[in-house]
Amino acid sequence: MKIQSIPYLFLYFPLASYGQEVNEYNKKYREDNNTISLVAGVSYLNNSFGLRYEREIFRLKPNDSFYTELFLRYRWLDTSISFTPKLIKINNDDDIKGKTKYFNVNFAFFLNPKLRQMIGYNQIKGLYFRDTRKYIDLLLNGSDESIKDAYIQFPDANYRSFKGETSYLWVGSKENYRSYTNMTYKPAKNDFVVITGLFYQYNILKDSDRAIYKGEVIGSGEEGSATKDIRLALRTGAGIQRVIDSNWYAVVEFYPQLYYSKLIDEDFHEFNMGMNSNVRIGYDNGKWFVGAGTQLNWVNSSNSNLYSSTQWQFRAGIGLRFNAPQIVNRNFDKIDNILK
Repeated sequence: MKIQSIPYLFLYFPLASYGQEVNEYNKKYREDNNTISLVAGVSYLNNSFGLRYEREIFRLKPNDSFYTELFLRYRWLDTSISFTPKLIKINNDDDIKGKTKYFNVNFAFFLNPKLRQMIGYNQIKGLYFRDTRKYIDLLLNGSDESIKDAYIQFPDANYRSFKGETSYLWVGSKENYRSYTNMTYKPAKNDFVVITGLFYQYNILKDSDRAIYKGEVIGSGEEGSATKDIRLALRTGAGIQRVIDSNWYAVVEFYPQLYYSKLIDEDFHEFNMGMNSNVRIGYDNGKWFVGAGTQLNWVNSSNSNLYSSTQWQFRAGIGLRFNAPQIVNRNFDKIDNILK
């Protein structure tokens, strides 16, 4: 062997190792491309809508509880559904805070290798005035110690939200980005993504004219008033995924956001700021997997006529992968060829 050939050996072995890693990654991706991931789990969701009045923030809340969640992913399509009745018998419905019904559905898919689209619908029925005591004390201009464990309930209040988000991946690819969307996918390798998303939302809060306080009905509920608003948020942030001991993994995301809110049919609007974050850990052996995570979405509002909102969520689930029927693979192959 010529002396001049020796340096090339030091170049060949790292490249060969890298090529093997890439081939294994591509092989795993091709195999996973024809499998369906299905997750069943529970989610604890804490929502609050804050309204500023007399320099104070008062919170209107649903009676939070655990909800059933189902996730399904196949190729570039992610679907999630949350609803009641609950998968397990944990229910916060009571005579003090009233009953809450919850339903949420989301779809997420890639329009091309860098552009991802999300659409969703959320409905919450049944709210209560979390800061009832503080509100009544403010009206009475003093503290009323007789007010304990009593809340103003809005049993007919119906909050509906239509939402969507269009995201662009500045750094990363859709194969790696899938693991950031929900609990159905394990990262194939360590990765880092940078994302910018435009989030848009149309909200309706109606049927809040009838209230119940200490068993007494306040208002007739016949007015049928509704508050409507739109929100636009520009989110730019990053996500990190790490594979730990081949089967364990962790995902962390953080997205600061600037947003604009406008009350429809009213002369109130504002620009403000907020934050969206997500942390998830899980175990995945290829066939079945478990995961748990927490998410925080916070939107600030300094305008006395606009709702701010805080939402944090904890979820846990167990999932299974199985081969998709051939007819499903063939039809998605046709769609994939169009999207390429």
